[in-house]
Amino acid sequence: MFETLPAVAEPSAGWSEVAPSGALLDALAALSVDGLDAEEAIAASVALGRVVAYAQALQLRMFARFARLRPSRDRPFSEFAADELGPALAVSRNSAAASLALSAQLTARLPGTLAALQDGQLDLTKARVISDGTAAISDAQAAQVEERVLPRAPEQTAPQLRRAVARAVLTVDPGGADARHALARRERRVVIFPARDGMAELYALLPADAATAIYQRVSAIGRQARVSGDARSADARRADAFVDLLLGRRTAGESAGARVHVTVPATTLLGLDEQPGELTGYGPIPASLARELAADGTWRRLLTDPATGALRDYGRTTYRPPAALAGHLRVRDGTCRFPGCRYPARRCDLDHTVSFPDGPTNQDNLGALCRHHHRLKHETTWTVQQGEEARFSWTSPTGRRYATEAEPVGEPGVPWGRASPASHHDPPPF
Repeated sequence: MFETLPAVAEPSAGWSEVAPSGALLDALAALSVDGLDAEEAIAASVALGRVVAYAQALQLRMFARFARLRPSRDRPFSEFAADELGPALAVSRNSAAASLALSAQLTARLPGTLAALQDGQLDLTKARVISDGTAAISDAQAAQVEERVLPRAPEQTAPQLRRAVARAVLTVDPGGADARHALARRERRVVIFPARDGMAELYALLPADAATAIYQRVSAIGRQARVSGDARSADARRADAFVDLLLGRRTAGESAGARVHVTVPATTLLGLDEQPGELTGYGPIPASLARELAADGTWRRLLTDPATGALRDYGRTTYRPPAALAGHLRVRDGTCRFPGCRYPARRCDLDHTVSFPDGPTNQDNLGALCRHHHRLKHETTWTVQQGEEARFSWTSPTGRRYATEAEPVGEPGVPWGRASPASHHDPPPF
């Protein structure tokens, strides 16, 4: 092990190839931090992150061993095990119980996830995402989900991985998804939590379609206020619109509609399969809910690649893309195309990868960028290229390379359609 460690004098050389261990930590601890340049500091941070994940995986294995030494007849470990572990770690009983439960899940049901954590390919947050997302399905189904999501998990952010896990669960257990949604729907509620400085948090657990529609409605009202020169922040405008609507302070003439987009396979609409749908602004939803929303929608045809599920056509060149092209790009990209950014494409700028007029205004030279990352592209030394299949290749100021690919609009091999629930009923265009 020691022979494979990179020289301390060359901090970034080969560290990604070294398995995380105490020896790697010793090498990193011996660095002169003030002497590192930007790339070396990043490389050392990444290597330390892998060592932290390695240590956390070992700790989870210790927790699992302790849990086995405190057995229970009807649960993975004794209800009093957390009372013994919590004081030793100086954490609450609930926190200790959560750690024990996670260790039991990973060692018994998700060994691949635990191995990836110990190898430094995942962090603890991502391991929890996979564990939490598969908690309600069988061991066999959890193994299928793990097999689907682990290959891409190291390069994804936790929110991206959560979405991938949700879709995989809906795919491997469509019948159970309907039952879980029905059960969760019965748990809808509104609660209030005190906050600092005379404020309070109002929390609502709602069906995804209702929550998304509410958010879109208050956002639309907030945008109306911005057009009129309102100086409040976007968050403040949404919050005030929410209060005004619930307390009946808006007049009948003050209205702003909300449109909820759901993408659903045509075969699912016809009842031929149970492929999950996609609720824009939320993520994967059960097939039954997708059908329910699509039943009250206006329709737009989407053409996808049968092999990859990537969007090819939205329906029908100047600097500003025409409405049809803009709609195509926002559906194709889904979110800002900077690595790890989840800002919704519907609220992003559509930026020319190669600046206009040197580059054309078409789908191969345009992509969604949030205002922050649009500015980053033009005001820093970051560079970006757009390749086939809408693959964006970014290069950082220190030369690190990152690639982003748009999430498929549909499952490979499945024809898809998109419905926008509205007040009239047009038949799907089959």
